Amino acid sequence: MYQTKQIAVGMALITFFFLVLGGIAAWAYLPGFVGEIGRMCLALITSPFLMETSIFILALTLLFAINGWRRNREGDDWITLDENGVPKRDK
Repeated sequence: MYQTKQIAVGMALITFFFLVLGGIAAWAYLPGFVGEIGRMCLALITSPFLMETSIFILALTLLFAINGWRRNREGDDWITLDENGVPKRDK
């Protein structure tokens, strides 16, 4: 059940990402000033340096957000060692 939920969340994120990119690409074909803004946005997000940098920053932000959520859910992960070196959790 948990794996199915993870797959669904991942698919939803990927679908949302491609829908946003498709919306920006469609926005570029509108006439007038709105189309000019759409073409400018499309050019910015598809230039190699900016696209790679923005995907890196987005992935890093998602990584930190998911890790922070996981740590809040699972609690403190601080452990201590007894005299024999066996880890024990302080609660």
